[in-house]
Amino acid sequence: MPESQLYTLKRSPDGGHGLFARVAIKAGTRIIQEQPVLMLSKEEVQTQSEEKWVIARMGQLPDEAQNEIMDLYHDPKKFQDFKSHHNQKCPGTDWDAGLVLAKFYTNAASISGGLKVGLFTTFCRMNHSCMPNTCWVYDEVTGMEVYAVRDISEGEQITDSYTEVACSRESRAKELANWGFRCACTACEGPEAGVIDIRRRRVAQIRELLELYSRKDEKPIFSEVPKTDLEALKLAEESVSLLSLENLVEELGAAHGWCAKFARRAGLKDVKDFHEDKEYQILVLTTGESE
Repeated sequence: MPESQLYTLKRSPDGGHGLFARVAIKAGTRIIQEQPVLMLSKEEVQTQSEEKWVIARMGQLPDEAQNEIMDLYHDPKKFQDFKSHHNQKCPGTDWDAGLVLAKFYTNAASISGGLKVGLFTTFCRMNHSCMPNTCWVYDEVTGMEVYAVRDISEGEQITDSYTEVACSRESRAKELANWGFRCACTACEGPEAGVIDIRRRRVAQIRELLELYSRKDEKPIFSEVPKTDLEALKLAEESVSLLSLENLVEELGAAHGWCAKFARRAGLKDVKDFHEDKEYQILVLTTGESE
């Protein structure tokens, strides 16, 4: 089935719009594949400002692409941020340049390790959840690809995470304020939100401790930082258990990678092989690497 037949755009419970599954979608299914209608690289803004580049490029797009962009939601705060461009028109169009900039910066995604920013008019329709059912990967050839990380029921909203979610509710809320909204997902406001917050705080703490342990320079002397690979493995395995409960699939893959690394260094081949296999299974699920 073509990807475009897997989802539909309709009103979401919060009053906005989102993508919803038209049919049941199996984990590992590619839901979206698209190229950006606008893409900005760091090299391109060396000769002119980002804002000038976006304004100029908008006027060069086909009418259909322009209309797709102008149909997108924009954060009112971002509209105010670009008030100096209000009443200025994008060349060759009647579009208000300030409004175009607000829509671009509300919806554009950082890609290629932060070296580029792209606007994908289907991808950006996905709403955020701290318990997302998809993940995405960008490739210069295939473009933006979105995969289901778990089975998605017919009629269920298709969601993405706009920021790091394996962290405290407070940290997530602070980051999400940049998009001009407050998350009301189960992890933030559901009946188990308190328990979820405790687990995710612990995951974030473990990640920080393992990063400190893995530093190549002199290791900080904190009692919580593991002293041996076996101790590090124990922490990484705790993270795997917590992330399994949270069903955060991408982060779970990374945790299995930590486990494989420390098990290998500790000489535990069977343990290493187990976690490498789990990490690979998640890689296939989240990137379509087996295709």
